Amino acid sequence: MNRELAKEIILSLVIVLSQLLIFNHMKLFGTVDTFIYVSLFILYKTTYNKTYLILFGFLVGLIIDLSFQTYGAHTLASITVCYLKERIEKYSFGVNSTLPLAMIRGTQLTNRVTYFFLIIFIHSLIYFSLIFFKFEFTLTIFLYTLINSIINFIIIWVISKLIFDK
Repeated sequence: MNRELAKEIILSLVIVLSQLLIFNHMKLFGTVDTFIYVSLFILYKTTYNKTYLILFGFLVGLIIDLSFQTYGAHTLASITVCYLKERIEKYSFGVNSTLPLAMIRGTQLTNRVTYFFLIIFIHSLIYFSLIFFKFEFTLTIFLYTLINSIINFIIIWVISKLIFDK
């Protein structure tokens, strides 16, 4: 096993464990759930196999679902984001989408913000749609999605800067 893979496995374990042990028990402003594990899908390198990304999304989502007892909402949201990641990269970065770590370095700030926010927003929209799952709660779904997306964007942006800006 090479060093890079070992480093990424350890980083994944740290993020998932911090989600389970710290962020699961926090509700910012009484309503905002922090989902830092979405940063794993954002920071997954484009040079890796897409099938492994979807399998990785399933496993992480399943682990979070088992601890949150959310009956598959995290798993479905994670799998969907992993499946759409390549399209979101192409939309956000254009030609640079095939470069490794293009989302972190070497692109315009607006492209990176678009990429991060789209992944977080889509994940939150699917998650809250499954949690509330009634047409009467449409406004609540969009309100929770927007608030959670903004707060999670800020947290994940700071985490990615701490990890990759050295």
